[in-house]
Amino acid sequence: MNRRHLLALAALAPLSARAQGWSPDRPLRLIVPFAPGGSQDVQGRLLAQAAAAELGQQVVVENRAGAGGVLGAETVARAAPDGTTLLLATAGQLTIAKAIGRKLSYDPIADFTPVIYLTDSPVALLAAPDLAVDSAQALLALARTTPAPLPYASTGIGTNTHLIMEELKAREGLKLEHVPYRGAAAAFNDLQAGRVKLMLVSVPSVLAASGGQFKVLAVTSPQRFPATPDVPTLAESGVPGFEASIWTGLSAPARTPAPVVDRLRAAFAAALRSDLLTSRFGTLGVTPNGADGAAFGAMLRADLQRWEKVAGPLDIQLD
Repeated sequence: MNRRHLLALAALAPLSARAQGWSPDRPLRLIVPFAPGGSQDVQGRLLAQAAAAELGQQVVVENRAGAGGVLGAETVARAAPDGTTLLLATAGQLTIAKAIGRKLSYDPIADFTPVIYLTDSPVALLAAPDLAVDSAQALLALARTTPAPLPYASTGIGTNTHLIMEELKAREGLKLEHVPYRGAAAAFNDLQAGRVKLMLVSVPSVLAASGGQFKVLAVTSPQRFPATPDVPTLAESGVPGFEASIWTGLSAPARTPAPVVDRLRAAFAAALRSDLLTSRFGTLGVTPNGADGAAFGAMLRADLQRWEKVAGPLDIQLD
C-alpha cells in the first residue's frame, strides 16, 4: 500500500466519531453489477460482511449483471435515497459506459452520490510465450517497429483493458490490432497458444491464472505491486506517468442526505481497515484506497474525461 492510500485511510478515521447520527433500521442492499464469482463480486461480499459489523445491520449482496453493469446501476439510480440501496461502482457502468456511448437511463455523475473510493487493482501487461521479448521495453520497441500489427487481446469492446491498451498504443505509437474476447479465460488460452501476442488484464485475473504459460512484463500501478514484487511498473519500463487501475467505489442514489453518507462512509472505511479485508485483499491483488466521497467524485469526473478522449477516435459500435 503506498503513502497516498495510507493517508486516505487515515483521514477517514475521525468520521466514525461524527457520523453516528443515522443508523439503518433494516438490512442494506449492495448491488454488485456483475455475476457471482468474479473479482468485484468477491470484493463486494467481503465489504458487505465487514461493513455489516460496523452498521449493526445485514448488508445483502444482490448481483444484477447485464449490459456491462448498466442494469445494476439503473437499480440504484432509481432507488430511494435513504442509504439502504448502494452500488459497488466500477468504470464499466459509470465513466466508461458514458465515454463509449452506451445508451443510459441515468447520468453517471448527476444521478449518484459518491460515498467512498474503495479499492484499486492494477493492470498487468502480458506477452505470449512465443514472443521473443523478456521485458516491457523490448515489447514496446517491437510493437513500434513491427511490419505487421501485433494482435492484442482484451476482455471485450469498450472494456477497461481495451481502452487502457488503446491509450498506451496512441501514446507510444504502437502497431497493434484489437482482438476482443468475452472475458479473460478465452483470451488467456489464445495468448498461451500464441494466437494473440499481448494483452492487458487485471492483476487479480493474473493471480487467478497462476501457472499459466505467459510472460508478465509490467504493471500499471504507481509502485510495484506487493503481490507481484518482481514485476516492474510501466513507468520503470520507459512509459513515465502511465498509470491505470480497475477501481471500485461505493455510490448511493443522488440526494442521499449527508448524515447518511457520512455514516456509510465511516462504516465502509472501517471495513477497509478490518482484519478480514486486510488479510484477503492482498491475495486478491486489490489495494484499499479509502478516499472520501469528494475525492471519489473528482476521480470519477477525471476518469470520464480520460476515457472520452481515448474512446472518441475509436468509433466504438455497441450492439
